Amino acid sequence: MASGEEALAVVHKFNSHQISGREIRIELAKRFKKPPPPPPPSPSPPAGETRHVVYVANLAWKVRSPVLRQFFTDNFKTPVSSRVVFESPAGRSAGYGFVSFLTKEDAEAAISALDGKELMERPLRLKLSEKKVKAAPTERDEDQAPELVDQEKLKEAETEKEEIHDSDAQLEQS
Repeated sequence: MASGEEALAVVHKFNSHQISGREIRIELAKRFKKPPPPPPPSPSPPAGETRHVVYVANLAWKVRSPVLRQFFTDNFKTPVSSRVVFESPAGRSAGYGFVSFLTKEDAEAAISALDGKELMERPLRLKLSEKKVKAAPTERDEDQAPELVDQEKLKEAETEKEEIHDSDAQLEQS
């Protein structure tokens, strides 16, 4: 309603009214507390949402995120977050992961300091993670980390779909 008076008029007119043999009840909505204002933007991004990410390859299958985080903390600096990617629900690591830092300088310094260092008897390969186009998740990897796809391969797949669609259209016209 546009005003409180209009709302009261509707309540008085339609409260206890019969519709399809059933009595309806109409009341004014109770006032709720106003939601708190959104928090001010923080100077640092939330954990896991930084864009300064180091790709960590050649991980032992037993490595978990806390172990990876502790490795960076012990040998360099505490990262914002760490994540090991898994290839199956059985818990086997895919052999790679990601470690996030607040600044690009920290990420680059971590690469310089730790590339080639061993974790669980395996030399790690580190590089800055590059954001790539995300493939549509399949049912199998829906709960897992999203698979990254090369943009050229994505373009090739789109072109292939278009060619198949065009050839199907030509067959229908024949």
